[in-house]
Amino acid sequence: MNLGQWLKSLSSGDHIILIFLYSFCVYLSKVSLENLIEIYDKKKKYSEFRIRFRITPIMLLSLGFLYSLFFYILLKPIFGFLP
Repeated sequence: MNLGQWLKSLSSGDHIILIFLYSFCVYLSKVSLENLIEIYDKKKKYSEFRIRFRITPIMLLSLGFLYSLFFYILLKPIFGFLP
């Protein structure tokens, strides 16, 4: 079964659960990246010559995907209603 067939076989409740999980993980990745940038800035003592990092969409979504994969693997054995 490929990804498209798997997504078609899910119910609307399953879609809502997966969207909620991914949205939470994207938010968690945003918070994580902001904290990492803040730690870097503190380490460099807010020097004007430091590298100014910013959060890019590919970074945000890829870290969100990794978080969602981690939470999905972690929560799948606990809750039977996860698709």
